[in-house]
This record gives sequence, structure tokens and C-alpha cells, in this order.
Amino acid sequence: MNEFLTIALGVTIEMVRTPAGEFLMGSTDADTNAQSREKPQHKVTLDEYLIGKYDVTNAQFAAFVKATGYKTTAEKLGSGWTYDRSHWVGIKGVDWQHPRGPNSDLSGKDNHPVVLVSWDDAVAFCAWVKQASGRQAQLPTEAQWEKAARGTDGRIYPWGNEAPNANLLNFAMNVTDTTTVGKYSPAGDSPYVVADMAGNVWEWTSSLWGNDFSKPTFGYPYNPNDGREDQKSRDLRVVRGGSWGYHRDGARCSCRYWDSPDSRYDCVGFRVVVASAPVS
Repeated sequence: MNEFLTIALGVTIEMVRTPAGEFLMGSTDADTNAQSREKPQHKVTLDEYLIGKYDVTNAQFAAFVKATGYKTTAEKLGSGWTYDRSHWVGIKGVDWQHPRGPNSDLSGKDNHPVVLVSWDDAVAFCAWVKQASGRQAQLPTEAQWEKAARGTDGRIYPWGNEAPNANLLNFAMNVTDTTTVGKYSPAGDSPYVVADMAGNVWEWTSSLWGNDFSKPTFGYPYNPNDGREDQKSRDLRVVRGGSWGYHRDGARCSCRYWDSPDSRYDCVGFRVVVASAPVS
């Protein structure tokens, strides 16, 4: 049974329980789209945890801002990056409330994933969820994210090994914008019935990529004790899941990509993880 975290009056986050145990992380040569940074495939064992069924939405992020007065990185710096259907453009006045420019707004997008949020913004939201709910909230580690996306059998996509199509996810400019969270459920859901783990928006994780754009400092096998979960580092962080503007390779459960902790794009959001039991 799913659990609901109450974060403000009338505002909750639906959480899906991911059982303890072993799963297959990474890619094999059988996946012809796999990159060297996803290899070797290996077994990882995790404790039970709860992960957001959906990406954090504009409505949920608005509750955070209302409660705290928080200003995002894009608001502080006065700009963000949007995709104009041909290339990325830095625009002044772009932020989570104005995703297409200073004259745009969130009309009709309360249940779309919040975008133009940096890793720092996502961490701040999680800290507030911890305070508001009394649960140990954080961004998912790479391993937690991948297990929730693919289950235990090493499948390529959340729904299995069938190639992506417009009935399963929002990707490859087939919509040219974000869509409501859960729009592709249940067809595109993961084995644990987590929605939108492929497409719609890239998702921040807690895990470090490193300081070299061309290759990860932290490769595989995944080891949470080798420094990759250092939350104070300003090196690049891993993002997962692909987005509305990215091709099918990004929709693979094992795809690893990176971004700087202060970056803000209109195709990057996040979801929350908490421990399976309340902290006493």
C-alpha cells in the first residue's frame, strides 16, 4: 500500500514502497545503446525505502515556497535555460514560475513536474519535507533511482524491453513540453508502479558524477562509501530518466547523465525518497 506524506495543508506526496533486496544495476553488451559509463552490470543490495510515485509538481513546490519564502537559483541569478525547439537558450527572467520566459506562467500546469530547479533547490525542498513531515527526506541515490525504475530483472526500460513510443512516455519532442505527471500510467510505469521514470524530465539524484564532463569519476560497480554520496561537494551530479526533449537512449533505466549543482533547465526536475519507517 502506498503512503502519503503530508507536507502542507491539503498537499501530499504519494510514496511507493520499494522492497529491500538485490537488483541488477547497469548495462550489458546486449543493450546496443549502452555506454561504457553504465558498465559493468552488477548486483546491488538496498534496504527498503519509499520513493515518490511522481516527480515533485509545481503545486507541491509552490507549497514549499509559500511556507519558506525560498528563492530558487534561477530567481537569484536572474536567468535559466530553455529549449527553443532547435537549441538551448539562456533567457533572463526564466524560473520555475515562468518556464517560457518572464511573460509566461504556470496556468494549467499545477500537476506538471516543477522544472528550472537546480540540485541545490531540490535539496532545499527535501530538507523542508523532512521538517514538514518528520521523515528523513532526500534525493534518491543513483542506486535507489535505478531500482525503482527497473525492478530486479535488469530490464532496459521501466515497462520492459519494448522500444519507447508515444503511448509509453513523453520523449524526443513528441509533445515539446512537460506533461501532467502520471499521464502515461499504467502503461509506462515501472515494476513497482512508479510513474514517469522515463521521459518528461531528467531527475536529480544525490550521487556525484565527478569533475570531468567527459567521463564519470565515480564509475561502476556502485559503491555508496567511495565518496560519491558526499553531499557537500560542488562537482557534477548525476541526473536520470531522460526528458521530453531527449531521444530514446535517455529513457533507458541505466542511462547516466550529469549536470552542475547550480544548473537550471526546463527539462530537469526531481522526486523524493524517504526511509521506509519514521525516524524515532
